[in-house]
Amino acid sequence: MNRNLSFYLILIVLVVVDAWLLAHPNLLGKLGVLVFKYDMIRTFPRALATVGISALISILIVAFMPKAGKQTALIVLGILMVGSIGLLINTIMKFSSGSYAMTGAGFKTGAILMPIILLLIFGNGLLETLKLKKA
Repeated sequence: MNRNLSFYLILIVLVVVDAWLLAHPNLLGKLGVLVFKYDMIRTFPRALATVGISALISILIVAFMPKAGKQTALIVLGILMVGSIGLLINTIMKFSSGSYAMTGAGFKTGAILMPIILLLIFGNGLLETLKLKKA
């Protein structure tokens, strides 16, 4: 697991910014949050908890993966990275057209930032696992 303090400080800043962006959509976005019952991002504290818990679970996965063996960790973290890339592409496509495109630039940025955070966590974990010496 990466012990670099600056990496975690940057993650904390990204999580807080993402939560703030998700909790502050424009009027159409607020209507969508109500209609589709996205209670987990309705307010800043809820959005912060949602984004923070997602990031924390990802960090814990990365932290405990090397215990399963380097090869297994590389495979699982690689799959999670590819999944994060897929989620990022899907989110960008979804927020580029239709009603999602009208939710406000900040909200769209917040939605796109979440898969980027996951990508950073899993990518960093993959790099750290590659640096591990054979046990």
